[in-house]
Amino acid sequence: MHKRILIPVLCCVAAGIVVQTAGAQVLTGRLVTSFYGWERQMVGDSSTSHMRAYENVTLHFGNNNISFHTHLQGSTDFGEELNSDPRLRMFNGYLDFKNLGDLADLRIGRQSVYAGVNYGSIDGVHLRVRPTDGVQIKGYGGGLTPADQRTDFFHNLDNNWQIGSQVLLHLIENTTISLSYMNRHRETTPYMAYREDPTLGTNVLTPIDFGSRANQYGSLNLSYKKEDFFCFGRYDYDFNFERTSRIELASTYQVMPKLGLSLSLAHREPQIAYNSYFNIFEMSATQEAVVGVDYYVHPRLAILGRFSGVKYDLEDEGGEDTFSDMAYRASIGAANKYASIMYTKDISYDGDLDGFNFDLRYPLFNAMFIPHIGAVYSNYALADDLEKSSTYAAVLG
Repeated sequence: MHKRILIPVLCCVAAGIVVQTAGAQVLTGRLVTSFYGWERQMVGDSSTSHMRAYENVTLHFGNNNISFHTHLQGSTDFGEELNSDPRLRMFNGYLDFKNLGDLADLRIGRQSVYAGVNYGSIDGVHLRVRPTDGVQIKGYGGGLTPADQRTDFFHNLDNNWQIGSQVLLHLIENTTISLSYMNRHRETTPYMAYREDPTLGTNVLTPIDFGSRANQYGSLNLSYKKEDFFCFGRYDYDFNFERTSRIELASTYQVMPKLGLSLSLAHREPQIAYNSYFNIFEMSATQEAVVGVDYYVHPRLAILGRFSGVKYDLEDEGGEDTFSDMAYRASIGAANKYASIMYTKDISYDGDLDGFNFDLRYPLFNAMFIPHIGAVYSNYALADDLEKSSTYAAVLG
């Protein structure tokens, strides 16, 4: 009951702050209602029918300096209700203070934070300061948003929190330098399992609790953009495992008005949290290279081509030795503002795939009505000695 009351109270308090601290206000919003249904086959001949209904509410209230923003979603099932029905999710709900003292911006509440190496949502504070031209400093911290966006806040804050910062430098012409840091802790769910007891000489039921899963990264990003050329570099370091987490290099070059080339290289370690169960397994990095070509046969029509390869390590059947293998993907297609069609070929040690994808969206009646048609076809085999299978999918909206 308290959780249901909390949301409208927060909205009223936020609206009151905005009204008292600013003059003319603007209220905008959007309501989106949607349904979808399906049937699920259960054990034997039984089945369940579902018809889920969603109501999305987006509201923005305030002016250019002070405003309140929220996005809520309510849902339930008119068929076979689940234990969690009806559900209320809060994706964001924050007060936004712009240009404080011509120096800073401040957000308070539930919000998404993307700052260099950081990503995700927090229930907390995000401060952005501009101490001088070409320099921007961000700092943020708070409790982690529950994975299901439920409307309780600061649940077990000792084990569910996130802090971080980012410094953006625009001191060199056409160049951006970013330094960022992120530290996140999320609680694990304890469970019971049988473990050997040396004193009793037998297995006993034992509580297992790994504590909070932890991610702690630092990152350096460099980007340069000038006319028809762009390049980007990124280096991430994992402080918990004391190793390089990621290295990326990417560039695009418009050779001529109709022809563009792209190249990207990457080295990635598995992003596994410290104290995670998956940390007990042997981990190996992957290396990836992607080459792309875009050719404009018409200002509104482009031919697209991509070829990529991924190198990774595998264990032999006995698990004693490791060896390297490659997976390849080639794609070619055409796209314009309203439609695209692509063919993809995947080849790997565990099989191959041929895929076709078509998508069309065309606005009618001054974009008041936008029909959408899509189709996907895949023909694949999970191993060289298995017969190929086919899948189909279609979308009409």
